[in-house]
Amino acid sequence: MVPYFISLFLLGLPLMILEWVIGRYAGSKGHGSMVGIMGVFFNQNSLPRIIGSLGVSIPFLIVCYYIYIESWTLGFAFLSLFKKLPQSIEYTDPNLALIPFLKFYKEYTQPSLLAIFFLLITLVLNWYVLKRGVVKGIEFTAKIGLPLLFLMGIFLSIVSLSINNWKGVEGLYFIFKPDFSKLTDPQVWVEASGQIFFTLSLAMGAIATYASYVKKNEDVVKVGIYTALLNELAEIGIGASIAIPAAFAIFGASSIPQLAQEGTFRLGFMSMPAILAILPFGYIFSFIWFFLLFIAAFTSSLALIQPLVAFFEDELEISHHLAVNLSIVMVAFGAFLSAFVPGFLDELDFWAGAVFLILFAFIEILVFVWLFGVDNFYKELIRDTFLKIPKLLVYVFYGTSLIFIGILFYFWILMKLPQHFQNITWNIIVAKGFIIITLFILGLLAIKSK
Repeated sequence: MVPYFISLFLLGLPLMILEWVIGRYAGSKGHGSMVGIMGVFFNQNSLPRIIGSLGVSIPFLIVCYYIYIESWTLGFAFLSLFKKLPQSIEYTDPNLALIPFLKFYKEYTQPSLLAIFFLLITLVLNWYVLKRGVVKGIEFTAKIGLPLLFLMGIFLSIVSLSINNWKGVEGLYFIFKPDFSKLTDPQVWVEASGQIFFTLSLAMGAIATYASYVKKNEDVVKVGIYTALLNELAEIGIGASIAIPAAFAIFGASSIPQLAQEGTFRLGFMSMPAILAILPFGYIFSFIWFFLLFIAAFTSSLALIQPLVAFFEDELEISHHLAVNLSIVMVAFGAFLSAFVPGFLDELDFWAGAVFLILFAFIEILVFVWLFGVDNFYKELIRDTFLKIPKLLVYVFYGTSLIFIGILFYFWILMKLPQHFQNITWNIIVAKGFIIITLFILGLLAIKSK
């Protein structure tokens, strides 16, 4: 948690404010995708637009597998509601409790016909909301979905913390008790900072695209800070109060490494429903858990698809309806590859969800602060804002952020890259080919649309 909060302060907040600033500036000139934003700042030159196409490719590549996982949350929510998930027997050994859920998860994600059915529903829901536009679609959905997310999250937090006479509260202490010896482990820093990128949707072009739709005099510093802090309230305040405290209360501290083994997939889709199934009315709590995840994922997938829609609309001058249809067809193609090609999901997550994020974050700070000019950036930063940030802080924060990302990238290459090229199989070649073709086509369109 210590590296997480340091990463939030040194990476999250500076990048969040930066993307709101550049999005508002470019949006006032009719550009919402990162291709157009780069063009606005650098006189529509070809090279900046090609670089900007990475800010369209990243969210597209991420949503190709993310939307498939999103469909799991919708499917598991309905299966929970109709008692179709495994019925857990109360075990003291978490491994025994997980066996039926592990088996069900593997059968569902093979993929099963049921998984494909819910994937199609998820694609249709995203298509419908995007087709309605930013105000009537995305904004309307967010106004309903986000309050519902918070209410359901708070309710489930209370349930988790109150298990076994509020023993779940001890789970919070388990999470937040510092182990300072881990601060020297580069892996911890890489994982913590990577979570900041992903949870705040930074270096993906999504925030900048949303920012392009605000009013010309919108206080983007305030909005950027609110966006980051509300997200952290949901993730840390609510998210940290559900899964681990519930597991702690049911199985004890020693079970946490087992339950969280293999990361979020096991914790979310196997451990958590196994824990909730032990409780009275557990199927209702399980439904709330998965529907909560679905709402969070749904709002995120809309944000990830919108940069591609904006690119088609603003740069290629395609009608809104055609832009949405074309975007969903492309996403659906990638989603079905994620479903049917083994390892495709992991490969896209490795490159688009890690490598490209770190790389593009570095590019954003370098280009929009240092190459564009600190004076120019600062002028746009303090325009129409309640908080007049001293110019010195621009040098401090964005200089530190650049160094921090550079160190992070060094350790990432040192630890992650060698492992990744150990086994090259046909499915990995398919995934890499998909990534290369995506980068090539969107880069080419960025030039042609000039």
